[in-house]
Amino acid sequence: MEESSRIKTLLRHLKHWWVVKTAPRENRVYTQFYRFPNQYRALVEKIVPRIRARRDGPLQVLVFGCCSGAEPISLASVLKKNFPDMEFEIRAYDIVPEVIERAQSPLYSREEVYQGPFVTETFVAETFDQTEEGYRVKPSLMSHMTFAVGDMLDRAFIESLGKVDLVFAQNVLFHLPPASARRAFANLNLALRPGSALFINGMDVDMRVKLTKKFYLDPLEYLIEEIHNDARVDRGNGWAAAYWGRKPFSNRSREWIREHCTIYSKARV
Repeated sequence: MEESSRIKTLLRHLKHWWVVKTAPRENRVYTQFYRFPNQYRALVEKIVPRIRARRDGPLQVLVFGCCSGAEPISLASVLKKNFPDMEFEIRAYDIVPEVIERAQSPLYSREEVYQGPFVTETFVAETFDQTEEGYRVKPSLMSHMTFAVGDMLDRAFIESLGKVDLVFAQNVLFHLPPASARRAFANLNLALRPGSALFINGMDVDMRVKLTKKFYLDPLEYLIEEIHNDARVDRGNGWAAAYWGRKPFSNRSREWIREHCTIYSKARV
């Protein structure tokens, strides 16, 4: 029975490898609030203190594939709660004009707010004002954010944004054809200064290993398994049959840290 289980697991891994290599990609407009709680924990406990120790001034953040605003809004809420006196600016971009318009008018239904599996009543109270129309993002958070149409495949556009402290491009690269994903990753690197951090959940793991090495990005060896398993809550079911699926955690590979890590720091130019 144990041997049969091992064979089934191996076949699922082979199936997923084949799906990742051959399945056509599609642009999916989908997001949730507060998707990766352990990633936010790493941000608060490790990344932001490290950046603040190196430089003064407002924390500069870029978010790509922001969809209707859930990730930048969640990020703003986390930063405001944990660093109430810190100045920060979040610029969020997506290629779909309709979702940017939605993010600029941040009123959400109860279903939209609570669909994420990790959303708590505390997070909701700290992030939204509940009105008769629905849940409206607090003005104190919106004042830290701007939303606009922008394409991370456009090198000139990325260069125009300047160097920042944090770059988020999550659950987006795996929806691009491999050549476009590599191009996008190279462009994202242009926005990183030494000491900056890239949050890159949701990309082909083999590509992640190669490109993070190529661009001298150091993995944050903190809560790697916990962050991985957060993603599996949403993307784990049926992982073998979907290119965007999150396979079970394993540290058997020689490159398991880079395969599973989703937060990287820029080591040098």
